[in-house]
Amino acid sequence: MAGSVTAPYHSKALPQGSLLREWRLEEVLGAGGFGIVYRGTDIYFGESVAIKEYFPGAISDRIDGTTVTPTDSSSEEIYRLGRQKFMEEAKVLWNLSHPERHPNIVAVRSLFEIHGTAYMVMDFESGQSLAQMLKDGKRFDEKSLMAIIRPIAEGLERTHREGVLHRDIKPANILVSAEGRPVLIDFGSARFESSQATNTKVTFYTPPYAALEQYVKSYPQGPWTDIYALGVVLYQCVTGEKPPEVLERLHGEDGQMLSSREWPGFSLGFTRAVDAAMAVRPLERPSSISSWLKLLDAKDAPASDEVTRVAVLQPPPPAASRESPAQPAAKIAQTPKKAPAPKGPAGAKAGGKFVLAGLGFAALFSILALVSLVINRLHKSESVSAPAAASDENLQAGGTSATLTGQLDGLVDAANKAHIKPADIAMLSDARSKLASLAAAKASDAQIVAAATDMAKSESDSLGRTQRRMLRDMGAMPAPADAPGSADAVAKLQKAKDDLNAALAAPMPQDSAQIIAQTQHAISSFAAFQDAYGAVAPIIVTARRNNFDALHTATRSLCDQVSALANVEKPWFLASSARKNAYQLRQDNAAQAKALAQQLDDLAKMVAASNDLRELGAAITQATDDRTKATQLYASSSAAAL
Repeated sequence: MAGSVTAPYHSKALPQGSLLREWRLEEVLGAGGFGIVYRGTDIYFGESVAIKEYFPGAISDRIDGTTVTPTDSSSEEIYRLGRQKFMEEAKVLWNLSHPERHPNIVAVRSLFEIHGTAYMVMDFESGQSLAQMLKDGKRFDEKSLMAIIRPIAEGLERTHREGVLHRDIKPANILVSAEGRPVLIDFGSARFESSQATNTKVTFYTPPYAALEQYVKSYPQGPWTDIYALGVVLYQCVTGEKPPEVLERLHGEDGQMLSSREWPGFSLGFTRAVDAAMAVRPLERPSSISSWLKLLDAKDAPASDEVTRVAVLQPPPPAASRESPAQPAAKIAQTPKKAPAPKGPAGAKAGGKFVLAGLGFAALFSILALVSLVINRLHKSESVSAPAAASDENLQAGGTSATLTGQLDGLVDAANKAHIKPADIAMLSDARSKLASLAAAKASDAQIVAAATDMAKSESDSLGRTQRRMLRDMGAMPAPADAPGSADAVAKLQKAKDDLNAALAAPMPQDSAQIIAQTQHAISSFAAFQDAYGAVAPIIVTARRNNFDALHTATRSLCDQVSALANVEKPWFLASSARKNAYQLRQDNAAQAKALAQQLDDLAKMVAASNDLRELGAAITQATDDRTKATQLYASSSAAAL
């Protein structure tokens, strides 16, 4: 583990020459929020190692030159928890090193406790950090950057399989040896959840590499959390600049996607994959490293993943003439500079009807992408050869301007039923008229059938993914006892789901008119499913709020009882140690209960304002955990006899 060009420094570091077991400390390699890293030398064999000391500087201090201790009583709980997690991290990394270490993940050799803290002994990795490379003005192309990121990602996937997230990936934690071998270091936040401690002096992430779910506890963390950080690292390496942090992007200060412009040395498939990794909302990102690497390997092929659907709509190179037929496609494909972030599948009430926020907009993008495919394919055929003479064979049902216009009218009608905005419908209507004029150029029926087939497959995949996401957010259907009168709405949703599945699974016709008609039927079936979903969603929202309220009330009562148990007279100075310890335990538990109650009250405000089924489900999970913690605190305080 190598230091940067400027020697790191820490005022509380152990002095050079100090001995820790068989290792002599030579220098400080780095320091962070949770620890100090030293370079050590084995006093018997002269081998270099890296030694990480658990030292959370915000809540601890070093006394008598060696011992580490919390700064005050309010910091004891988080200090102990942090040390426990530090040791868990070491054990996980040690397990990942056996029977054979991964060459791109730092390897742990030993772990021991001394001086009131813990030490982790690791292989010494010599090299330069990616952060230092960027600081020195290093420029990358796709090949050189993937030579660093791909091995890191593959090593990270191994840690994910073991249930471990890194949670603090950034250029400073990626080292590259002189031979070009990258290594991911510093898993200091790997097993530390901020919700496990009540102290607010320590943060568990580094902006702008932290994902939304590291700020908002109602979103679950997973491999997609580390994928977000990797996406930000790649963005920084391509552009030379850091993007806004995720909370700014969530509120509309996102700026353009990386794939919205050309970057010399980088393929469109690569920049789309970076955009997919940097999706603000967790469910819009790839769910695993392997699925994200597939996007990186896709090059310029149209992306099929849900999270990269918008990236497909980037405009083609500028046309040579303003009169070129390609220009309407570019106009349709242009991504808005700022689009309101969809709140979630449950949406909000609009005009007395429960509308699923964000789904109509996604459906529009999907349809525009399909129309763009037809336009591009037809335009490509015109550029290759002169238009064929009109003939009976060339004017098949799917090849005439009038027929295509009528079929696209049906798609527009279906899109209207899916609650797409009027401005977006106007864009689609404009695309319809332009496509009709291209069809008048008498492109071959075979070409139109091929384009229509691509359109139908793409739309079917898109609708299927959206349906599955909606059903995942909904989870289990409400029981009659929890939601009286819901049986009819649930039955209608089940039927709409079956009808949509049948429409999506129907075999592909060989006639372009039938293909487009089948696609229209699928969109109409999706609109019916969406309406049925919208009828059930408010019922589930109410049931989940009631569930949360019950958990909130029960947990609040437990927290109040823990606080009441602490409302006793403080033992005088000659009291027994057991009595003093019991008193202090009750005070500490009361402090934790107070913080827990405040956390739950804040969560209750979100629940009262949210219609997002995913957020409400996560809130119930959090409230259930909080009730368990409150129960444990109450049992602990009750057992502490005074």
